[in-house]
Amino acid sequence: PDKRNSEKNMTIYLIILFFFMWGLLLSIKYFGHILDFVAEKSKGRGVQNGSWKTHLGVGRKSTSQIERAAIAHIGLGANDSDETIYWNAFTDNNGDDLHSSHNYQIVFTEQPQVKFDEKGFWSITVYGNDKFLIPNEDHKYVIHSDKKFELDSNNQFSIYLSKTKPEENEFWLPLAENEENFTLAYRCYKAEDEMKNKALTIELPQIIKN
Repeated sequence: PDKRNSEKNMTIYLIILFFFMWGLLLSIKYFGHILDFVAEKSKGRGVQNGSWKTHLGVGRKSTSQIERAAIAHIGLGANDSDETIYWNAFTDNNGDDLHSSHNYQIVFTEQPQVKFDEKGFWSITVYGNDKFLIPNEDHKYVIHSDKKFELDSNNQFSIYLSKTKPEENEFWLPLAENEENFTLAYRCYKAEDEMKNKALTIELPQIIKN
C-alpha cells in the first residue's frame, strides 16, 4: 500500500510540475503581450488614435507599476512625455496587421503635420517581427523631418514601405524579405502640447496598404 501511495503521489507531483512548467513557458513567451493588454485596458494614460498607439505616462511617477512594465518592455530608457511622444502602429488604416507581403504608404497631409518647437522633429522607423531594425543593403532605417518633402496636388507627401526600392524615391524604407509582421514607430521630439492635450483627435499619418 505504501508503495502504491508513493507512486500515486509521485504521479500527482509530476502532473503539477508539468502544468507549472507549461504555464511558465507560456507566460515567458507571451509576457509582453500580457503586459501590453493590461496596460491598454487599465485606467492609465494609454491612447489610441487610428492605427497609432502611445502612452502619455512615460517617465511619470504617477504611472502604475504594470504600465511602467509595459513601457519598459517596448522602450526601456525612453524619454519622458514632455520630451518625446512615441507612437507605435501594428495595423494599417483598415485594421489589418502590417505584413511584409504588402506594400504601404505612410501619408502625411502637410508638413509639419504636428507642430513642434524650434528644436523639435519627427522620425519614422520600421521594426521587424523580432522588434529589431530590418537588415538591408541600402542601410536605410529611418526617415525624419529634416528631409525636403515635396507636396503633391493634394497637399500630401508619402513615405513608401516595400521589399524592393521604388525607382528614384528616397522616401522609402525596406521591409523584411521574410514573410512576417512588422511594426512602425513614429517618434515626435519636442512636439507642442497640442499633441498631448488632443492625442485622441490630432491628425496623424495614414497607413495605407497598396
